[in-house]
Amino acid sequence: VGDCWRVTYANAQKSEDWEGTGAVACTTTHETYTYAVGTITQKFTGSWLDAKGNPRADVDNAAFQVCEAEQARVLPRLTPNEALLYPTYYIPSVAQWNAGARWVRCDLTEIRIGSLFASPDLAALPTKFADLVTAMDASPKRFALCEDDPANNGPDGDQTTYASCTGPSDWTLVFTKSVPGAIGSAFPGTSALKALGDAECVTVYSKNDHVATAVYPSATTWTKYNDRALDCWLNNN
Repeated sequence: VGDCWRVTYANAQKSEDWEGTGAVACTTTHETYTYAVGTITQKFTGSWLDAKGNPRADVDNAAFQVCEAEQARVLPRLTPNEALLYPTYYIPSVAQWNAGARWVRCDLTEIRIGSLFASPDLAALPTKFADLVTAMDASPKRFALCEDDPANNGPDGDQTTYASCTGPSDWTLVFTKSVPGAIGSAFPGTSALKALGDAECVTVYSKNDHVATAVYPSATTWTKYNDRALDCWLNNN
């Protein structure tokens, strides 16, 4: 706990275990910070890779739950609304896992304003993690999710960039919620998700000439990435 590291957003997504270089001094440039280290208490046998070489969903879910609990303890005021603050987690290497290691490293990163939604960059974090927490507590809106849409493709669209919610932006995230559906469950269908988005987002938050838009999982993201996020966006233009 307290270690600082260098990492890109892309590399943070590539593996369940840490494959970057060693920790760096927090007085130097760093993009991620270890705020907690927890332990998986469930009993698992074999590698955390399945027969196809992919991370096992049951191990991944257990690791996520460990850091979710640590986040509630260490960062109790961090909510899904502060979406620029992006938690990540890492489990032991396959060799360490097979030798019995069950720790989970819980990190926090920040997505850089101005970077593309399709390929985000991470911001450099302050020297003291406490300063980041203080900034979050003082101005949650600074870490809220807004986007600029120069190509008019809608939220999360091609060419969309992360924007500051403290100034003008094309889109503001109103809320994000999890759609019911256990890991491995069948995709509920586009029509059902659209109906849910219309009922809970579009008809509730559209006002005057500002139209709300719901973004929900596709069949691919539902199955491949266990995506269960329903996002509600308000057009500010």
